[in-house]
Order: sequence, then C-alpha cells, then structure tokens
Amino acid sequence: MQYQAVVRKFGPAHEVVGIERTPLPTLRRDQVRVRLLARSINPSDIITISGAYAGRTILPFIPGFEAFGVIEACGEAVYGLNPGTRVLPVRSAGGWQEFKDTDPIWCLRVPDALSDFEAATSYVNPMTAWLMLHNKIGLRPGMRIAVNAAASSIGSILIGLANAVGVEPVAIVRSEESRRRLRGRLETVIIDREDSDLAAGLAGRHGFDAVLDCVGGPRASVLADALKPGGHFVHYGLLSGQSIPNSFWSSHPDITFSFCHLREWVHSETMDNVQRAYSEVAAQIAANVIATEVREVFPLEQIGEALQAALPFRIGGKVLLASGGARLVL
Repeated sequence: MQYQAVVRKFGPAHEVVGIERTPLPTLRRDQVRVRLLARSINPSDIITISGAYAGRTILPFIPGFEAFGVIEACGEAVYGLNPGTRVLPVRSAGGWQEFKDTDPIWCLRVPDALSDFEAATSYVNPMTAWLMLHNKIGLRPGMRIAVNAAASSIGSILIGLANAVGVEPVAIVRSEESRRRLRGRLETVIIDREDSDLAAGLAGRHGFDAVLDCVGGPRASVLADALKPGGHFVHYGLLSGQSIPNSFWSSHPDITFSFCHLREWVHSETMDNVQRAYSEVAAQIAANVIATEVREVFPLEQIGEALQAALPFRIGGKVLLASGGARLVL
C-alpha cells in the first residue's frame, strides 16, 4: 500500500487534491519502481491542477513534476540501473506519491554530492534556467539581460548562472522585501509596484540582449521596448495571471520571441543530452553557484497544509513534501 495525492476534479489545489491509500501494482518487467523521498511544489503543478491544461490532462491524476528518490526494484528486463540508485523520474507528473513506476530511460542519475532536498529542487527551475540561458539566448560574457520576478526561486538561479559567466542582470521585483532577498551581482534593481514604475525604471537602460519574463500581461510590452533590434524575449510563466496582449507582436516586429517549456524540450531531446545538461546543472548546485531555499517541509499526508503554505509563489523558497529518511544535508 502507498499514499497518493490524487486530483479527481480541477480547481484550486488546496480544495481538490486529496490523499488516498492504494495498493501497489505489479511492477512491469520493463520498468523500475522509484521510492520517492522528496518532492517540490511548483507553479506548473498548481496550474495543471487548476484545469488550465484540461485538454491534455486526464482525470483522475497524481500531480508532481519534480520528485527525487531511489530505485526500489527493477523489472527483469531492465539493465543499467540497480536498486539504491539515486534518480529523478522526469517523464511525467506523478511525483506526489510514495512510489512511482516508470521507464528507466526517463530516470536522470543524481550525483551523491547533492542532498535529497537539493536533488528534489534540482530539476524544474535549474533546468529551465539553464535552457533559457544556454539554448534560448546563448548566454555569453558582456550580454545585458533583464529578469523579472527576480527574487523568486528561479530568479535567483538565473542570476547565479548569469553571474557565473560574468553577466550582471537587471533585476525586477515587486517590493522592498524582495529587493532585500536578492543575492548576486546585479546591474541594477527595479521595484515595479505601479503601472508606471517599470517604464520609469528602464528609462535610459535600453539595448538589452535578452529579457526573461515569467509575469506576462501588459508589462511584457514595456520590457520588449527595452530590447535592442533582434533581442531575445523569452516568456516562461504567467505570474500576473494575464496573457501577453495581442498588440505585443505587431508593435515589436524586430525582436526574437520564444516560449520556454522544459517538458517540451525534454521530450524532443535525446535523454543522453538531457542527462548531460542535468549533470552540468547539478555540478553548479554542488559548487554552490546556484541554490534553492527550502522554506517548509511537510509529510505527503499533509498535502493540504503544504499547498496553502506554498502560495503565493512570489515569496522566496520552496515548500517540499518529504518522506521519512530524506536527508536535508550531507
């Protein structure tokens, strides 16, 4: 038997996610069973639970795109993985349960240098940040970039990875409290409380090579105005709850616009390339170049309280769901 967090109808996460006790299925001969030890709660989980992707989400389902564990058992047709191997099963959701059966090819190997909690926060945000900086904009010394929601977990990772190659971003935050939470080398910090704040803060700071936007809404156009011709606008989130206005594209015909969805990249790349990228990210975590703050930890059975604690995501630090035996530090 195992505990699973199950969604049987779409809606607010703290209202529709329930804990169920279910028997373990028979392990298929071509799969591995991962005993999950620690799991992150991410915006992508909450958005999926809300029904925003109802067209590609079949009810009922088990949420959780980011979870770390160890191989518990291997089917008789599985080679190259052994019980006890530390892995991130990344093909699909399903991390908010005690065990996950999956295809071994979709298990990323986790180095021993990472604690269990570091491992549980090493995939969604760090890999998305790596993908944007290295695949989308081709980060290199001397570039000028702007990052909004810069005090968020992924914002701090973007700053750390940029600093590692000598780039100091312009950080955009919503409050003085967020400003105080910022770490790393920055060109400047813009506090964007009111509609006019962002434009005023960017005045005289145009010619950016890239903008990394996870807020959306009408402020996207203000950010795009600050790009140089041909500059990259990478959109990867919608914290404002507002879509980028239709006028955005007609008024910015000379920029390079792209979305960034980690899941699409992982499913289109070879797993060898995904593992290489993950190993690079894990090395940056082990070297303390980037880090994710863990704000609170709850047992899986307290999923309701954990979901309430996780919001809003603008507040720094991750909320984790952990099982007995997970190790915070080495």
